[in-house]
Amino acid sequence: MTKRTIAIESLLRPRSIAVLGASDRPGSIGAIVLASLQQLRFDGSVWPINPKKDEILGYHCYSSLTDVPGIPDLVAICTRADSVPEHLENLGKLGTRAAVVYDGGFAEAGIAGRALQDRILNICEKFGIALCGPNCMGAINFHDGVTTYKLPILDRARLVGNVGLISQSGSITIGLLGDVRRFGFSHVISTGNEAVITIADYVDFLVDDSATEIIALFIESVRNPVRFRAALERAAEAGKPVVVLKVGRSLRASCAVVSHTGGLAGESRVFSEMLKRAPAIEVRELDEMTEVLAALQSKHRLRGNHIAIVTGSGGQAEFILDVAEANSIDLPPMDSMTKLEAERVIGHFSGDGNPLDAWGNGDIQRNLPHAFEIFSSHLGYDAIVLCNENIDNAPIGRAEGVLKLFCEAARNSDKPFYCLNMRSGLMHTGNVKMLYDVGASMLSGARQSLCAIDRIAQYETRRRHYTRAAVVERTNSSPFRGELRKSINEHDAKLIIRRFGIPVVAEQLVRDLDEGLLAAHEIGWPVVLKVVSDAVTHKTEFGLVQLNLPNEEALRKSWTILSDRARVALPAHEIPRFLVQAMVKGGVEVFAGLRRDPDWGLALAFGVGGTLIEIIRESSVRLLPVSETDLDEMLRETRAWTLLSGVRGGQAADIDALKACLKGVAAFGEAASEELVEFDLNPIKVLAAGSGCVVVDALIQLC
Repeated sequence: MTKRTIAIESLLRPRSIAVLGASDRPGSIGAIVLASLQQLRFDGSVWPINPKKDEILGYHCYSSLTDVPGIPDLVAICTRADSVPEHLENLGKLGTRAAVVYDGGFAEAGIAGRALQDRILNICEKFGIALCGPNCMGAINFHDGVTTYKLPILDRARLVGNVGLISQSGSITIGLLGDVRRFGFSHVISTGNEAVITIADYVDFLVDDSATEIIALFIESVRNPVRFRAALERAAEAGKPVVVLKVGRSLRASCAVVSHTGGLAGESRVFSEMLKRAPAIEVRELDEMTEVLAALQSKHRLRGNHIAIVTGSGGQAEFILDVAEANSIDLPPMDSMTKLEAERVIGHFSGDGNPLDAWGNGDIQRNLPHAFEIFSSHLGYDAIVLCNENIDNAPIGRAEGVLKLFCEAARNSDKPFYCLNMRSGLMHTGNVKMLYDVGASMLSGARQSLCAIDRIAQYETRRRHYTRAAVVERTNSSPFRGELRKSINEHDAKLIIRRFGIPVVAEQLVRDLDEGLLAAHEIGWPVVLKVVSDAVTHKTEFGLVQLNLPNEEALRKSWTILSDRARVALPAHEIPRFLVQAMVKGGVEVFAGLRRDPDWGLALAFGVGGTLIEIIRESSVRLLPVSETDLDEMLRETRAWTLLSGVRGGQAADIDALKACLKGVAAFGEAASEELVEFDLNPIKVLAAGSGCVVVDALIQLC
């Protein structure tokens, strides 16, 4: 094991713990940690440090760290922020390799706090100390009876389970620990400021931890992106799902951006794409996270996203259909033969058989097993869900035996079974163990539960086809060698991208009106006239574009207009340059672009282009490198696909040519490597099938 691995082992699986600043004062961190260690029945050594006490909670107390009968693996530092550097220095000299710092006043508290945090980072790196925090709640290892968590642990038996929770928010850990009706925890880690040990380190530890089967992350920011992604990939390879809730998603995306690509492929979009690639399971809300964690308690893995629903009510079935359609949940209808077989026992039922109202003829004891067997044996369904409203302390009775029939079917099936309460947060907790014993799960909330199953199914599909992201080797043939400009105008940009097989519109750069007229005759009327400048990234905002000029008179008039506007829009020292361009009529306007995310690298974005980009602000995003499958999916994920396919019987566009263009964009991005910040092609005109596509405008932004 590496020194770092040994240090994290000392932090999360210590055999001796010293509590520096221990106290018997009710509510103090030291008193809570000591009492919780007793509650968890920690069988290692516990050494409270307090020179004013002889004993605390039955533990012999020591005056200083040098007095304890050994070198503690882990020290909980329950003192003020300004004393932490001295304590860490002493720990390092003593040989301790792990510590927890609870107090705030570090990087989150301004310049002075940042300096203090840098100081403790240097000390920890000097001695190889794994530090949890500062400004954190601490950590718990339920299976080994270890805790430095600063809230009291009251019931170990209910808390212990298979979920490893890592959170940058202490309050989130408190909230999730408060509901252990359907799953418990192997570890709970409040990371705080992550001055030394980051989420990636903790994920790596949990991937190797035999008690952890599922990992849950609550993230505000990722401090080591490369290691974080590598840790997620390790978890996927180990078959341990990682469920991620990222907050603060709109912060970077809301900043002003130069190109459309930056706005449509913002930080949150790229982060989501990275999670798909890793792969991991992304959720947007805490109730979604809870349902995913509960659904993952099922013994059987999902093989697909085709869900079968069994209800006892036609109205319930209709409600489920509404929820499914609104959230793109796949509930395949029964085929005709399966429906006949269902009706043979159940009798007539409304709808297409999924959801299946199994009340039918009223013989529920016969109908339910038949419904479960049909769905369980049918290859077209991957999961079976029973809608069963049964809650704690209900003032009305329930039909006896329904859940037993469900459990019997689950026991005999190799597909995941889920019992669904329609309203969020409600369930009969007495039934949870019965379900767990047969490998089934209790879920809560129609939308939350169905979305949870669907998310897990998508994750399992990605995991089965997962391969580590290819490492794109940087070549010596950068398209920007010797380039000093930060912004490259559209004409020069097109000269660069043509080398990557990206088709561009016919155009000529001209110095004066006579050259402009000659170029227009060579290109063919009508033409477009533009002012070209590195200083103006979006020409239309300054009125520097004139479209569809049919003859010499129109070109002369437009030249005068643009010359006047250029004197206002361009820097005083710059002499205007003009571009005469073919006017491409017809076709579907789309956009494509590349945007460098500072954490995750270059991402390819695609969507509806032209003026509609301002109205239909949607895009499909993939991190580079992209595959054929990625490109096929991207084309179909936005409303551009409807336009490309031909609207109301219209002719389809040249989709093959567009795919070839997107491949060229991706190849350009890989060659550009670290130099490219953003790249915009808008619009790309996709002509009728067999007629190709052409880039009309381009923009390159460099580092």
